[in-house]
Amino acid sequence: MHSTSLTIHEILKKYWHYDNFRPLQEDIIKSAINGQDTLALLPTGGGKSLCFQVPAMFLAGMTIVISPLIALMKDQVERLNSIGIAATYLNGSLPNYLIDKRLQDAMDGKYKFLYIAPERIASQMFLQRLERMKVSLLVVDEAHCISQWGYDFRPSYLTIHKIREIKKNIPCIALTASATPEVQQDIIQQLHLQKPKIFAKSFRRDNLRYFVVEEENVMPRILEIAKRTLGTGIIYVRTRKHTEKIADYLVENGISAIAYHGGKTHSDRDKIQQAWIENTQRIIVATNAFGMGIDKPDVRFVVHYELPADLESYYQEAGRGGRDGKTALAIAFRNKIDVAELNRWNEEKYPTWEQVEHVYFALCNYFQVPNEGNVDQVHPFLLNILTKELQINARTLHTSVQLLHREGMVFLNEEAEDYGYIQVTASPESIFAFKKNQPKSALLTDMILRNMGGAVYQREVPFLPNVWAIALNLSVEELDLQLQRLVQLDLITYQPATGTPTIRLLKNRNALSKNAMNWQKYIFLREQSDFRLNKMLEYIGEKAVCRSLLIQRYFGEKDNQNCGKCDVCIGRNKEEVTDNEFFTIQKKLLAHIAKQPTNYREVLQNITIGTPAQREKVLRYLLDKEMVFSDKRGNLKVSK
Repeated sequence: MHSTSLTIHEILKKYWHYDNFRPLQEDIIKSAINGQDTLALLPTGGGKSLCFQVPAMFLAGMTIVISPLIALMKDQVERLNSIGIAATYLNGSLPNYLIDKRLQDAMDGKYKFLYIAPERIASQMFLQRLERMKVSLLVVDEAHCISQWGYDFRPSYLTIHKIREIKKNIPCIALTASATPEVQQDIIQQLHLQKPKIFAKSFRRDNLRYFVVEEENVMPRILEIAKRTLGTGIIYVRTRKHTEKIADYLVENGISAIAYHGGKTHSDRDKIQQAWIENTQRIIVATNAFGMGIDKPDVRFVVHYELPADLESYYQEAGRGGRDGKTALAIAFRNKIDVAELNRWNEEKYPTWEQVEHVYFALCNYFQVPNEGNVDQVHPFLLNILTKELQINARTLHTSVQLLHREGMVFLNEEAEDYGYIQVTASPESIFAFKKNQPKSALLTDMILRNMGGAVYQREVPFLPNVWAIALNLSVEELDLQLQRLVQLDLITYQPATGTPTIRLLKNRNALSKNAMNWQKYIFLREQSDFRLNKMLEYIGEKAVCRSLLIQRYFGEKDNQNCGKCDVCIGRNKEEVTDNEFFTIQKKLLAHIAKQPTNYREVLQNITIGTPAQREKVLRYLLDKEMVFSDKRGNLKVSK
């Protein structure tokens, strides 16, 4: 049964303003609306969200979306609400009264989408209300998280079957951007998919040119890439410190760049992201916190200053380039220091039992967690302070807490959330009466209605408490108290800004054990991580096989056609040039550049003497010897 007279194409046009679907989207959507379990493998940029959002709008009832990423969950809900589609989310960062309110509204049919974090599925608060919800579709996003063979296994995903047991007849769409054959089969088994239709777009990206560059002094090479490559770019690093360092270096050298990482507040990240999307900032230097849900089509290069630990992450991050179908560069740097650091990071990602045990009891002592009884208090998670107070290495503390989070011992919210959220639940008449009877609160209620408009009656609207506090001549604490009073009077719902990352200890002090942590599974996952790291190192060390083919084969595709564009295919490792050839090519290059300043790529295309690899080798020599330089526009000029 469907809830609209619109076709799926009309829904696409009405809400998302697209005329046509991307490849495979329409097939996946039709499979879902026909009641078929579906597994969809769409590489980064393939438009996964529309594959479930369009059928959700076509079908009667509500769609439940399982998502592990708090930031992406909030982003998608806000986007849906902004185009007039009722959506909300549940995760461990919310107070219980708000979870209860949203579940009640879901039972009353007020939402088309309910996004839910996997750890909320097993709660009785959710399961008891699920039976009374009218659900038409179940969506499992980032479905590789359910597989022990996947690179981001989440034990809480294994509880999804509880939804399927209660809602037996609804179809399920499982979506992921990257899954090996073993992961695909595990997804089907763990989600109990019944004769699923499998849609898989090839992992080959013909417009991406993969390069692995061996370089000890990486920063000058990044500057060179930024100067000689037109358009916007992303530079991926592992640490927050490096985002700032590289962005500052580029800016000092005349390149527009900005740093992005999880330590910045939500509002600051929004501003940075928007500046990059609108091309007022050309290059974004980011940790892997950046990129999920971003669909910027004109990214011309993605650089990995430091390598990720697996090909899945590398492929997804590199795949954020060239979504418009035009040529884009995916450049990864390789050197001995970074490979050693990558091995160390991978080892530290999996702390020992003794380390995890020490961290857990140290947190229990610090936050005064009882031996028995209920535990559900939220605490600030300030890593720099905790490392000093607990005398524990920051990396060990962080990775141990992440593991405790995945296993349901704690809930870690690493979002530096400075937005609050308000929805008016009372009628306009009730608000008017309240203002008349409570004139001291009139300024606040006027602020809510004036700044948020009519939307605040339909959905939760974000706001910045510190900005409001200044406008009302209140402290942030006084503003919070006034808003909490409006909540108690059933006039609004209010989700306070956390201001900092938070941790919620979910179990008492005596709950920790190897059985509770499923330690045998953990050891297996550590072995899988070592396997994936070795595959990543094999990829960057390869000098004979096309890089595109290496990626395709890793994901189970059988293809023997070289891309012809990667560093291996163009013969970067077979670029021998004789003295006579070198002199002739150098003469031609210098003459061409002196005649008409032009960019790096055009010079190599316009000179036909020698092979592409030989021409590039000579031009690299001229740049290294500063016989040629790049100006601020990226044009090459002959040095005087």
